[in-house]
Amino acid sequence: MSLWKPLFKSQPAWHSAHFECVLGTSMELGLLAESPKFGQRAEWAVLNEIERLEKIFNAYRPDSELQRWQQTLNQAVPASADLAEVLHTAELWRVETRGAFQPAVEAFTRLWKQAEGAGSTPAANDLDAVIHMLRGPLWTVDMNARVACRHIDLPVTLNAIAKGYILDRACEVGAGQRGIRAAMVNIGGDIRHMGDSPIMTAVADPFSPQENARPLATLLIKNQGLATSGGYRRGFQVGEQWRSHLIDPRTGQPVRHTVSVTAVAENAMLADILTTAFSIMEPCESMMLCDGLPETAVLIVAKDGSQTATGQWHRLAS
Repeated sequence: MSLWKPLFKSQPAWHSAHFECVLGTSMELGLLAESPKFGQRAEWAVLNEIERLEKIFNAYRPDSELQRWQQTLNQAVPASADLAEVLHTAELWRVETRGAFQPAVEAFTRLWKQAEGAGSTPAANDLDAVIHMLRGPLWTVDMNARVACRHIDLPVTLNAIAKGYILDRACEVGAGQRGIRAAMVNIGGDIRHMGDSPIMTAVADPFSPQENARPLATLLIKNQGLATSGGYRRGFQVGEQWRSHLIDPRTGQPVRHTVSVTAVAENAMLADILTTAFSIMEPCESMMLCDGLPETAVLIVAKDGSQTATGQWHRLAS
């Protein structure tokens, strides 16, 4: 979870608005506008863009483009530019992280939800069956022809990437409106900023249940995305054991070593991907991958409270 505030109080003024039930959570919008009129127009444009993309990526709406595409199998079907880009990027990062980032992890989530109701862990053969299905590509996307072919009959939510993509597009729309000099969109603690006026963000302490507790860290971000992922507030109660909702798709088991991961990257989609993958991977693996991602800042908090951070994180922290 992350909070934000403008770094400087200046004219033109920040136009701020708060909304509930946006992508299933709350949203804060900040626009550095030359006038209230420009701020209001940009606010409408942001809300319209989020509504447009929600109709594409919502995994719980039977009429969404994602859900309609999931009714196909081994068929190259037309895909919107937005869906094609997200599917293409998701597959690239599945390969890059050697399966730690896995859009079809929902199959494991459903097994663990059933286990919660039964009071016993999922059967090993059920987990192994899903692991076997996830060894190959989930789909192929032809970006030129803009068609996507689904190869496995497993549920996909795209939650670990689509939210960041929507943040990026919504922020771009807001920042691109007339009379707007900077824009910030915060949906459920994940943030995207664009403009010359930086903002200060605060990252919540995963070990503190109070929302107004002292933050774990404060960061200065500018033209970047920030995301946090953690299994400290959501999960499964299986018998007497609490299990994280974050599941390692390579084993089918809930993650035990990581409490939270926060990433700052060039955009919110990449930050979203990295926090999910790094919640699964060992910290040393994550740091090695970060070495090839310039200007990417990551903080990993382990279950024992120890922290692993990139050099860029320390440079951004205030």
